[in-house]
Amino acid sequence: MKIASETSALILWCVAFWSSIGNMRHTRAYKIGLIQGNSDFFAPVEDGWKFMCEQMGQDCLFLMRNDTNDEECIAIVDPVIEQWLDEGIQGIAMKPACGALYSDPLIENLMAQGVPVVTFDSRSEKAAAYVGTNQEFLGRTMARLLRQLRPEGGTYAMVARKTERDEAFIAEIEKYNNRDDRAHWYELSENYTQAENVWCTSCLPEGGFLGVMERAVILEPDAMIFFKQSPMRDEGYPQFVREHFDKNITYIGTDGADYQLSYLDRRLVDGLVGQLPYEFGTKSVQALYDILATGGPKGNEGDYNTNIVAYNLIPVELPELDLDENLLGNLKWVGYTCFGFVAISVMVCCLWTYLSWGKVVVKAAQPFFLYMVAIGVFIMSSSLIPLSQDDGGEEKSESHTWSVGVCMSIPWLAFVGFTMSFSALFSKTWRVNRIFEANAQYTRVRVSPTDVMMPFFLLLGANILILVLWTVLGPLEYIRREHEGTDYWNRVISTYGACRSDNAVAYLVPLAVTNFISVLTACWQAIKARNIESEFAESKYISLAVASLLQGFLTGIPVVLLVRDEPQVYYVMLSSMIFLLSMALLWLIFLPKMLMQRKYDKLSPNEQREMLAR
Repeated sequence: MKIASETSALILWCVAFWSSIGNMRHTRAYKIGLIQGNSDFFAPVEDGWKFMCEQMGQDCLFLMRNDTNDEECIAIVDPVIEQWLDEGIQGIAMKPACGALYSDPLIENLMAQGVPVVTFDSRSEKAAAYVGTNQEFLGRTMARLLRQLRPEGGTYAMVARKTERDEAFIAEIEKYNNRDDRAHWYELSENYTQAENVWCTSCLPEGGFLGVMERAVILEPDAMIFFKQSPMRDEGYPQFVREHFDKNITYIGTDGADYQLSYLDRRLVDGLVGQLPYEFGTKSVQALYDILATGGPKGNEGDYNTNIVAYNLIPVELPELDLDENLLGNLKWVGYTCFGFVAISVMVCCLWTYLSWGKVVVKAAQPFFLYMVAIGVFIMSSSLIPLSQDDGGEEKSESHTWSVGVCMSIPWLAFVGFTMSFSALFSKTWRVNRIFEANAQYTRVRVSPTDVMMPFFLLLGANILILVLWTVLGPLEYIRREHEGTDYWNRVISTYGACRSDNAVAYLVPLAVTNFISVLTACWQAIKARNIESEFAESKYISLAVASLLQGFLTGIPVVLLVRDEPQVYYVMLSSMIFLLSMALLWLIFLPKMLMQRKYDKLSPNEQREMLAR
């Protein structure tokens, strides 16, 4: 019974606690009012205002204006403001009305009396906060909508300007004008507004906005931009559009009132970027509550930005898609050329080894090891051939066998060739170290060909085992993937082809670790042989070759991995890495021997024996 009693008490306490939390928002109710705009566009503001007032438990007043000029506006607003002040109003949201000469002093006076004012739709420097669209964002969105509808570029006329919107529109629509790969947009060069100050947003141009449109159309613009509703409200607007329908002018307007949406339906406007007046109402309540409850607005520098919505017609025939398939194109000749240089170099080195078989330098270097280095370099550089292949942009154009064969041949050729060349260098350095260590201890040691070849077979066997498992269980396949980003019609604009496997890391890591440890071991052998002096200085050049391999591992591979999703950059980087490693490995071994053999060819047999005996 005691436990049940305690449980009941705990439940009652939890209920009371959460009820108090739920009612906290209603404990601070403020009397606030909103003065509506005088057009149908602002009708949803009332709904948003009343909904949020109910949700937040505020005491809200509302005034709908129906004036047609500033005098009527003042006659409506003045007595309501006085009445609200008498009733103890604590905050007011309003669209600046009745002209700036009236609204700015009104706002300043209310603020001085301790009644914070929040403006919506239009900003006032006198107000405590602003609720509405980020005007620069709206201007940029209008520019993007124009670029979507007319991707080819052209000229435009700005019929009705509005501060911030027009500057942002110009910056966005003309930002690619210095690039040859993007369409260019320019404003009409002549003063079609016939106004002394075209940036005056409150000045009515000669002949009204329809007059501006009539003068602009003579200059054959590709687009007309309305940063206000005013031009579209003109009763002559529909007739103007119909008269000039054959000129293929794109019309971009602001807001999304019912009459504007009907114009869109009738092809009298091509795109609209609208504000959401419902949010003017909801966020005005939130702004006033924040100011009254905390002493200041919580918006970004006093701004409570609202979302925008874009309307446009989707044509049956969309603009031609400019798809970047990131094909290698002529870049493939980089790989072919690099392979050609390596192949010719290998042929030269093998031919020199064959012709100099019985000469002192080649005999001392052991022709078998020289052939291993040359053939290994040739096999490794052969990976440039499959690396230079792509699908031509058609994902299904090649067979599965081609897809796997091209991709898996790259690691097979690269690792097998590397193993052969590297093993020759490692075995030679290891053999030299064993012989000189035995001489230092005055002992006799015999290093057989089997001993020398053992590292080669072990390393080659390990690589082949991993490569076979990779090929059988989860081979690389050539696939085409999509880059992030779409065009204005949500179409993919960039793809790339690459060799991919779901579990490639499971095989690449063992391959990399096996060969990296082998290179480190070879570096250790090279360090041990650094003080061994000989006439041919063979240990020195083998050490340099091994060091170049280590440098390639440490610097080249991370860079290649960073650009693996950019096929052209990836191809150039990997091709360059394979080419440079191949040439460095080949010529660091052969060139010093060729120069030394040339020196010995000038000596008599006795002089050669004397130099070797030193």
